[in-house]
Amino acid sequence: MKKLLLFGLLVFFGTICSQAQMAKFQALYLLQFAKNTSWPQEDNGKPFVITVVGDNALASELKAIAATKSVGNRQISIAEAATASGLSKSDIIFLGESKSSQMSSLVSAQSGNKVLIVSGSKGMCSQGAGISFVPEGGKLNFEIHEGNIAKNGLKVTPKIVSLGKQVF
Repeated sequence: MKKLLLFGLLVFFGTICSQAQMAKFQALYLLQFAKNTSWPQEDNGKPFVITVVGDNALASELKAIAATKSVGNRQISIAEAATASGLSKSDIIFLGESKSSQMSSLVSAQSGNKVLIVSGSKGMCSQGAGISFVPEGGKLNFEIHEGNIAKNGLKVTPKIVSLGKQVF
């Protein structure tokens, strides 16, 4: 119940934010996406890896969260990369806004992997992302493409789908 309340507060009240707060809210959203996605059973007990490409502020926020939180019984590990090529196995890959031109190559490289691809740029679901953050007018929302998520062998809860703007 606490998790649902926290997520509801994030969506309802916490979406108005400055640029400095954007990374904190994105990190909290990523944690909720992680907790509301069905992950492969064979990964239980292994570290839950979130790779951040091109967003140092978000990586720092995620590292602070990872120190005290987990995804199920999996400890969270944060990896950083300068580009989307040659990434090691990750559960979530976040592609920062400055790296959005690498989306199609990232999607191709991750084909067949059970990974949730999240973008910091609006409209990236049309290029294969499962979720795209949509910062507009100081508010943080997100687009979600269930088909792209399903292509990677994952499923998100209806709660997550209902909170985002569905795109096809």
